[in-house]
Amino acid sequence: MPRYALIGGTRGYNQFRRVHEQIADYEYVELDINDSAELERALKDTRYSGYNIANPFKVEVIQYLDEISDDSKRAGAVDVVMRMPDGRLRGFNTEMAAFRYMVEGYVEDKKCLIFGSGGAATASARTLKDLGASDIVIVSRDPEEAAAKLIPDPDGEKVRLGDIYKVTGYDRLHLHYDAHVVINCTPSGKSPDVEHSPLTDHRLTMRMFSGLELAVDLIYDPYRTKFLQDARRLTGCHIKSGVEMLIFRAIASRNIWLGKPDETDQDKRFITPIKRRLLQEQLNVIAVGMPGSGKTTIMRRYAYELGLKFIDTDEETEKLMGEKIADVLAEPGLGEDYFKAMEHLAVKEACKSRGAVIATGGSTALNPLNRDLLRANGIVVY
Repeated sequence: MPRYALIGGTRGYNQFRRVHEQIADYEYVELDINDSAELERALKDTRYSGYNIANPFKVEVIQYLDEISDDSKRAGAVDVVMRMPDGRLRGFNTEMAAFRYMVEGYVEDKKCLIFGSGGAATASARTLKDLGASDIVIVSRDPEEAAAKLIPDPDGEKVRLGDIYKVTGYDRLHLHYDAHVVINCTPSGKSPDVEHSPLTDHRLTMRMFSGLELAVDLIYDPYRTKFLQDARRLTGCHIKSGVEMLIFRAIASRNIWLGKPDETDQDKRFITPIKRRLLQEQLNVIAVGMPGSGKTTIMRRYAYELGLKFIDTDEETEKLMGEKIADVLAEPGLGEDYFKAMEHLAVKEACKSRGAVIATGGSTALNPLNRDLLRANGIVVY
């Protein structure tokens, strides 16, 4: 049986591996690679027929390859490597095609903002340009450094990022309130730091984009990042999570490795059922409601019947405090503020679970910070 591996990315809970397990009959493992020397050794290991490459190795891996595809040259990055029959290593880029799948039909003649200036941001910008976006603005913490960054042009020559795209800082973001599409290509908001977004990190709000039509986040864990939740709540725009892009890339990787023909339209039909199965495993089922409404009783039984982990946030809060909630609320010097702070910590920890059943306290959903945590990776039932 052929063997493939993931190099880079987050260790532990990895949706990419789970997608591969659903779409093909081959062995797929995660390699613990920490530096260039380990990367080179892994690529020379002939036990592996190919690799997925994740950050921080998408650019660095190119120097160890014998050839790369045209899309890799345009993106300046490689996320798939195939070992050819003669032993040569060829690199491919599936991210541009996956991003195109996400945004095609939304961006023509639209003003688009991209948060971040790394490889994913520049690849996204190229795709937006191909799709006819009217204006592309890259937002960076250090706009001068980002503008001077060298990236490949369509012919593979190195050019300055600022010579091709507009680059601005977060302090001048108010000048682009007329954006139609916003795209997060930064890691801000990725699990476990789900309370962050590139905007809130700079004390800004999504509300400034009153004409927003689409928000996209390349992050796929959590399913609903704060970036997407804020966009939906404050502007009412359409939102897209990185989960579908992840699935598209896994299917494209499989097709490259197994020599399957490019049948993008046919492959798209598999994305929804794969996404459904992936989210059944990833998302928690969470009950909110008034005290005494049956949250704990019903959800405990639900978890028991399905063999799922059960969490009661009131019980977890009491463990953190070392006292019963009623005693804390009645105790001078502690009271409701202390309880709410401890409850928030308990909710945050509970929401790190995958596929669990969670019963919340009667007042949990009154805290907007708790609501964002519950929705990030959860199906919330009132």
